[in-house]
Amino acid sequence: MNPKSPEFFCIGAQKAGTGWLRYNLRQHPQIWMPPKSEMHYFDNRLDGSPILSEAAIDRTENEIWRAEQARSLQTGDILSAAWWALHNSSDLSDKWYRSLFAFAPTEAVAGDITPRYMLCNKAQIEHMHHISPNAKLIFLLRNPVERFLSQCRMKIAVGSLAVGDAAAMQLFDTFIGRPRGEYSKAILRFCEVFPPENMLLVFFDGIVREPVSVLESIYAFLGLPALTIDPVIAQTPIHQTQKKEPVSSDLSGRLRAAYRAEISALATVFGGYPVGWMSEESREYSSAVVQVSREHIRGLKRQSAERIKLKNQRNSKVFCLSMQRSGTTSVGDWLEAHGFQRSGSPTSVRLEWSRKWLAGDFDAIFSSAEFIDTEIFEDDPWWCPNFYKAIHLRYPTAKFILLERQPEEWFQSLCHHSRGRNPGDSDIHARIYHREEELGQILADNSSLQACASGLLSIIEHRDHYIQIYQQHIAAVRAFFTDMPQKLFYGRLEEPDVFPMICDFLGVQADRSILVPRSNVSTEEMRYQLDNRLREYAQ
Repeated sequence: MNPKSPEFFCIGAQKAGTGWLRYNLRQHPQIWMPPKSEMHYFDNRLDGSPILSEAAIDRTENEIWRAEQARSLQTGDILSAAWWALHNSSDLSDKWYRSLFAFAPTEAVAGDITPRYMLCNKAQIEHMHHISPNAKLIFLLRNPVERFLSQCRMKIAVGSLAVGDAAAMQLFDTFIGRPRGEYSKAILRFCEVFPPENMLLVFFDGIVREPVSVLESIYAFLGLPALTIDPVIAQTPIHQTQKKEPVSSDLSGRLRAAYRAEISALATVFGGYPVGWMSEESREYSSAVVQVSREHIRGLKRQSAERIKLKNQRNSKVFCLSMQRSGTTSVGDWLEAHGFQRSGSPTSVRLEWSRKWLAGDFDAIFSSAEFIDTEIFEDDPWWCPNFYKAIHLRYPTAKFILLERQPEEWFQSLCHHSRGRNPGDSDIHARIYHREEELGQILADNSSLQACASGLLSIIEHRDHYIQIYQQHIAAVRAFFTDMPQKLFYGRLEEPDVFPMICDFLGVQADRSILVPRSNVSTEEMRYQLDNRLREYAQ
């Protein structure tokens, strides 16, 4: 058998129908794909650590792949067993990869469907092009909000993600979260290396509505003859998560804000289904497939350039100084939906910005790539005591937002959200709210506890203390900026036009089509759990 390169790649997106595509393409007698669902060759070191062991000895000992080889032998599929034997017994190399496609019949069109390829960088895409310079690219697109929620459901179902908005947003902040829905960036990366006309976009919405027509278009794109397609088979969903966890309006709202600019760019350039994603309305007569053209690429580049131009025109950073439970997440959602690049709680937690604030290591915060790229900063540590003074000195053009809510409502919200105990790391909370002595005593009484653990301090019986801290923070911030009114926006959270007023303050035209967010609100379950804590406290 002679080594062979794939004639096509499906580069993604995950949870956009790639399992359906793999199953249905296997039905065509002139298409061959490896027995392994996803090859993960070009993306193997995407995040620095390999998915696929590069040394053969490690793959030989992989129980899953050994089981696949054994199963093939048991069923009499000698070719598949031989394929797995070769897969497991040679070190990773281009020769190894191409030899795995030598199993394809001479007349067959061979393909590699690995959804994570969409995340490949330019060097990895150039490697792909080196292996298969004339390859066709199939890119399945789904409303990025729905795609991410489906990804969350999949991970929850297999136990790799906890239920809840916080876990979902932490996943969103990783390289396998948000970037999986940034389709325009992937299209531009791949079409910088491959000719644009070698890429076919397939919309998930079209797969749902007209699967047979979609398959016929894909066969034609691959240069294959038409095939009689069983509509029952074509309409069968593959890898659909059966148990669907309910999605909060808070989470879906945050995702819509995060992807608004991306969806807008796709709608402007390609029309069709992405226009429906903008308004969350169905598009009955949209084209299910689009073959990318050079004009499409020029359009995406114009959209990207316009976003960069607007960011450069703003040329300042905006920090939300409102204390937690005072609309910080809503401010982030609102401004992100208006095109601002945002860093919120997931980014802060991942990069440990609050802990660096606690240590006084401000330079470590200011020098991080995420900080440099960000325009709107919400949540901690920006509202932490006196940090705004250091930010003001370091960034004299920065602007600040301070929203205030009725103190009693603020305290109740704080208690609801954290079940009556301190949210976040206890040592950081103790510094902010002047409870370090109490925390020290708790740690002295129980040496097994760590200061950074969450919830070590009860807050429900300290109402007056917390409200005093809250009011002192509001007063201190306003006093500091008294002679600099152009730098601070102050507003009441309950004011009906407070978010459009923020846009006016920043010199941005408020988009009235964007719903005013109410993000990260307390839920009935939170209130129920707090009521139980209050009853325990009363006893």
